[in-house]
Formats: sequence, structure tokens, C-alpha cells
Amino acid sequence: MIGVGLMGRRHAENLLRHVDDARLVAVTDADESTRERVAKELGTTASASVDELLERTDVRAVIVASPKRFHEEHAVSAAKAGKDVFLEKPIATSLAGADRVIAAARKAGIRLQVGFQRRYDPAYAEARKLVAAGTLGRPLFYRGVNRDLLAPVGPPGSMETSDILTESAIHDFDGARWMMADEVVGVRATLAIVGDRATSPSSDLTMVELAFSRGAVAHIEAMWGARYAYDIRSEILCEDGAVIVGGFAQTMLTVLRAGERRDDLYPGFLERYADAYVAELRDFVDGVLVRRPPAVTGEDGRHALAIAFAAERSAATTRPVTPD
Repeated sequence: MIGVGLMGRRHAENLLRHVDDARLVAVTDADESTRERVAKELGTTASASVDELLERTDVRAVIVASPKRFHEEHAVSAAKAGKDVFLEKPIATSLAGADRVIAAARKAGIRLQVGFQRRYDPAYAEARKLVAAGTLGRPLFYRGVNRDLLAPVGPPGSMETSDILTESAIHDFDGARWMMADEVVGVRATLAIVGDRATSPSSDLTMVELAFSRGAVAHIEAMWGARYAYDIRSEILCEDGAVIVGGFAQTMLTVLRAGERRDDLYPGFLERYADAYVAELRDFVDGVLVRRPPAVTGEDGRHALAIAFAAERSAATTRPVTPD
């Protein structure tokens, strides 16, 4: 395990407790106290560096959950060491970096799987099955709502403008491609700060329109700091019906307030996707053992990242953009 912060710690726990065919051999983190504490609590070994971990002959595969600025470096190093890689999104911080990761994996002949856990969520997986079956007709429109309970806090400009696109909206960029089984050919986007400008390190709201090659469209909203809950919803409108994930029962009026408990909402992503995080690691480990291609590829990670960067360019120019 490379990186044992919030997400890496959850992956490590899932491997240890819920993936029977895997053994958690070692963890590493740039912060010494973090890696030593997590290793002790999970009953495994702390490696002093990524290189030390990758030199271990008993390590067959790695999970990269380090900060995104290190994803490219750590994934490439793991590939060169001959280790299969599960890589948290985004695949890299540039398209050139994404191409380097994909090329390294291909050259080394290792399996590269990107962490888009929604594909393993039972509700999204069932929705995809229904849409792909064609019984509802051709998919016409995808709508995604992605609202985080809390917003990052820091000096203005201390985060990149694209962070809300590459960290949050990217799940819907991948989800829309997957659900519609089509490629994005046009992107129009806006970025805004709707929270406290004095404490907002970057944009905390984005609205993105996608145009697909076969004529379908999508609208995606991502927001940090909704305050009432972690709210994830998707709707796929088809010719003869619709599939809705996470929608509320239709009522005349629904009011959501910060601090109020609702059993149909979640406090955060770890709770909402608890089952999906386990399922994606089980699939990764099984794929390592039987040597089958990953369900979520490096190319999938690159496509989603390209859409995110196209959205950033569109927001800056107020014009539609074609992804690279």
C-alpha cells in the first residue's frame, strides 16, 4: 500500500478484512508517524520508502493512494518493478503523465486498474445493466449531481482551479462515458466560488455539459460544501424510460438543512461507497490472480482526465472545447 491517508487506510483495511485472496504485506507513506501507526494498527510492516516497498519480492501488486501529484511517479515505478497496480484517480496530473503511466504498464506487461469505484456500486452497476440491455431504448441524457458535505478551507488560490474537476466531477465524467457507452466529443463548463471567498482555496462549484458522438448529452454538477449531506444522484433518461440512482421519492417539497439527519443521505464518500470499495479491490485481486484485463483501464482514467481538463479550458474561455 503506497499512501495510507484517508483513502489508503480504507483500502488497507478492506484488503485485510474483506479480501480473502490477498495479504497486506507492507505499507508506506511519506509521513513516518502515519506509516508506523497504520502498520502497527493493522498488523503489517512499514516500509521506509516506496523504493524499499517495491524491492520486496513478496509484493506482487500495489495500491497507489498517495496524493495525486505522486500518482504518475509511483505507478510508473511500480510498473518498472513488475508489480500490478491499482491506481486511485486521477491517473496523473497531466495527459502526458497519464500516457506515461499507460505506456509503462504496457511495456512491463502489468495490470493497471484505475479507481473509479462507482462502477462497482450495486445501484450504479444495476443501472448500467438496465441501460445496456436496451429495453428502455437508446440513452439520451445523463444527469449527475455530486455534492460533498464539506468544502476545503485555505487561502484563496492555494488549490488548483481544476481540483474540483479532477477530484470530484471526474467520477461523473467516467460514469457518463460508462453509462452511455459512448465518447465525449464536446465540453462546455463553468467554474464558480459560491462559498466564503475569503476561505475558499479554489472553485467550489462546477457545472459541465457533455456532448457525445452519437448525439446524447449530459449535465454534471459538482459542489464542495453542501453542508446538509454527501449527496450523490444520477439520472439516465432513455427513449422509453429512465433509470435514477440515489433520487428521493417524488414529493411536493423536500427541504434539506445542515445538521438534520436523513436516513437516505450519507455523511461522506466512505460511507456511501463502502461496498463498492470492497468490490473493486476484490475484482483487482481476482484479476491479478487469473490474469484477466481490468474492468477499469488506464485508458478509462485518461479519458476522464481529458474531459476534466477540457472543462477547465471551457470555463476559462466560455466556449465549448473538444477533449484531447
